[in-house]
Amino acid sequence: MIDDEFETVFRRLFESLMNSMGSIQDGETTVQYWSNSRFGPGMANIPEVNEGIQAEVIDLEDRVLFLVEVGHEDALIDVKVEGRTLKVFDQVEGNETVFDLDFDVDIENSRTSCRNGILEIELKKTNDTDGQNEGYLKID
Repeated sequence: MIDDEFETVFRRLFESLMNSMGSIQDGETTVQYWSNSRFGPGMANIPEVNEGIQAEVIDLEDRVLFLVEVGHEDALIDVKVEGRTLKVFDQVEGNETVFDLDFDVDIENSRTSCRNGILEIELKKTNDTDGQNEGYLKID
């Protein structure tokens, strides 16, 4: 009897708490920046059409690190740099995430890896626009 009363009170308290928080919208993109450089939130723009994509952008002065949550281990991901645009395409889900960059990328010295559902993209900044700065990055 005491357990039933406790459960009833607890359930009402929990429902009241959940209702007071309001609804959480689905499909919003979250971008977090952690940087000590002069580049700010305008550095990478993720369009709102992507559903559930979580990304963190870290500026490390000579390179930029992108941590993108792909959510599953069997991800078939294509990572492509086209000029000052980074495109991440998930072949399984059919989602494409586009990052607008404000720097040129050295493709040869950039790297990509995917572990535990997190895609790590490290783009090396360059001032040399004569070299190859477009193409796919191989995922290690």
